[in-house]
Order: sequence, then structure tokens, then C-alpha cells
Amino acid sequence: MPRVRVNLSPALAVQTGLLLITFIILEISLHVASWGSVAVRRLLASPWEVNSPVIVDSHLGLRGNPLNPDHDARGYRNERALRQADIFTLGDSLTYGLVHPNEVWPRLLATRTRASVYNMALPGYGPAHSQLQLAEALALRPRLVIVAPYFGNDLYDSFNLTRLHPELLDGVSPGLRATAEARERQQQLKQERIAFFVERGEVGVKQSPSSFRAWLAEDVQLYRLLRALKYRLAGPPASTPLLSRHFATAAAALTPSQREYASPEDGPEWRTILTPRYRRWVLDDRDPRIRLGFEVMQAALLRMAEQCRAVGVRLLVVLLPTKESVFWPRVKDHAHGHPGLRELVAYEDRLRSELMGTLNDQGIEVVDVLGPLRLAQAQPYYEDVDGHPNLVGNQVIEATVVARVPR
Repeated sequence: MPRVRVNLSPALAVQTGLLLITFIILEISLHVASWGSVAVRRLLASPWEVNSPVIVDSHLGLRGNPLNPDHDARGYRNERALRQADIFTLGDSLTYGLVHPNEVWPRLLATRTRASVYNMALPGYGPAHSQLQLAEALALRPRLVIVAPYFGNDLYDSFNLTRLHPELLDGVSPGLRATAEARERQQQLKQERIAFFVERGEVGVKQSPSSFRAWLAEDVQLYRLLRALKYRLAGPPASTPLLSRHFATAAAALTPSQREYASPEDGPEWRTILTPRYRRWVLDDRDPRIRLGFEVMQAALLRMAEQCRAVGVRLLVVLLPTKESVFWPRVKDHAHGHPGLRELVAYEDRLRSELMGTLNDQGIEVVDVLGPLRLAQAQPYYEDVDGHPNLVGNQVIEATVVARVPR
């Protein structure tokens, strides 16, 4: 078979060479720029890489995303990474805040007290994470550390972190540990019950690329730049109506399968979408994994108190309730309209009482914001499925906390 020879004209060869050299220069320039600038890395990143509040971390499972425009250089949701602060706040997404950065309760606390407040809360964290963060906080010489456990999912998050940090199980009954491990081996709790029920269907969520595209997205900066430009020209992704902030829109969007977990509550003053069945599961400590998570959470708070006392720093525990417990006195039909709600509130009340009893016995300051949220003058949560406090809710939490914070 005769050989096929491709002859390039000298002019074409020169143009090809110049194009290749230009590509190499641009690629090297973008690599150098991204190494030295967060702004450039953010420019080259995809929307999901920029907008996510957390990224995967081998130590804590998740850590703050430094590419997020609301975050500081450490990856926390602050205007800048402070070298010293008067008050540190630790917690999960309710303390991180899904409102505007200036409307989340730690930022409101800073405005009211004129103290420097540094927020180290992140979505997916719990008191066990906070214990592992505490050394970082204490190194910046605060006078007060506020940790805010949330009953909505911190028990599960604390259990889950023990997979990375078995030392968190110190002090937990060996029998409970063995029972929880055996149950988890049978079927993972996340797969069994905790999987989030909302079928988002959002545009722009991360897809699973081919290995070649994955290599391009990871290592070729020009590809990353073109991809970022493409998504920016396409505009923001469509959002799910379940998070529309409008009751009628969210209620109408619920599918039959979602209604197994979510139920509308249309009261004369407050209305929202409650998720009692989901929240009941993450508070049902008859499951040994949830009970273990509660005991790990409780032990973490006690260890944090010891560490703070050792260096003369005050610790304040702020207990954050579920939206379902806040709405409970206003719900018209507990039994039929919201299956699982009565059990959820019973579990939460009992666990709250147990935790507060332990903290009080150890002389640890604790604030429960359930009552103030129930008595709020306006609805403190959104009208859709979101379980995070709105601006009113954040203002109530801040006002309750500020009474315990020295000016």
C-alpha cells in the first residue's frame, strides 16, 4: 500500500507553528495567573465550582470554598480573613446563612455590638466539626466562641464525621458503637433515609464528563476559560420552583413522591412547606446511628467547653430548632395534614431537654431560640421547602443572642 504524504506549504507551516506557540504562551500565562490570583481562578472556574459554599476535604469531609465570591481567603463567609476577632461563630448552614451575607445573624450581631465577629460556620457542619475547628478559632484570640447546634441534621452530620475521625467516639458506649456500626453495614443511613427528597432538575449542575473532558476541565486553562465564558453568556441556571420563596408556586410544584416528605401548611398568618417525615428521621434516636450522633454532638460540646475554659475564653451554645418545631403551635391539623410532625416535635423536645440538662449541669451557657422564633411578629422562615431562617428569623436569633453578649 503506497504511503500517503502530507506536504504543508511553508506559509501554512509557519502559521501552524505561530498558532501553537500562541496557545502555549496563553496557557502558561493563565496557569501563572491562576496560581497567584483567586480572582483569576474564579474567572476560570465553572458556575458550580464558584457558587458551591463547600468543597471536598480529606480532613473534615467538607471545607469552605475559597472561590465563592462571598468567602474570604480561608474559605469562610466573611468580608476578609481576620487575624484577630472578638467573637467566633461556629455551626452549620443556619449560621452560615442562606440569606444575603449582611442579613445572616452573625453579621447582624457584629453590627449591633460593634464587635469583630468572624463566622466559621459552613453547610454540612455540626458540633463535631466545630470541635475540630476550635483550635483554629482559639489561635485568633477571641473573647467569646458561639457554637450553634441545629436539631435538623446535626445528629446525622456528627455520626457521619466519625467515619473520618473515630477519635470522636471516645466516651461513647462501646455497645452503642457496635450496634450503630452493624446497622450501618447493613445499609448506609444516607441511602436508607437521609437522601434529600427535592428533585431539583436545575440547569447548570455538574455533569459526569468523559475522561478526556475531565482532563481538559482540570488541566487546560484555555478550555476552562472558554467553558466559563459559555456559562456566563448563557445566564444563570433555572431554579426549582420548590425554592421560589412563594407558597403557591412551591406547593403547586410538589410531585406525588415529594408529598410523601413535604406538606403545605397554609395558616391565617404564617404559611410554608413543612418536611416532617424527613426531619423526623434525622431526629429519631431509636436508630442507633442517630443516637450515636447525638452523643458525639454532646461530647463535642463538652470538650469545646473544656478547651475554652483552659485558655480563658467564654463559650456560648445557641440551640437552633427545626422549622417544623417553630410552626408546631400554629399547625391546624397535626395528625392528618402533616404525617410524622407530632413524632418529630416529641423527639426534638426530648433531645433538646436532655442536651440542655447536660450543658447546665456542666456550667455551660446555653441559649434556646425556639420560644423567640415561635413568638416572632412576622414569619421567620421562607414560604417554600427551605428550612433556613429568613431575614426575620435571623433578626430574632441575633436579638436573642445579643442579650447574652457583652458590649
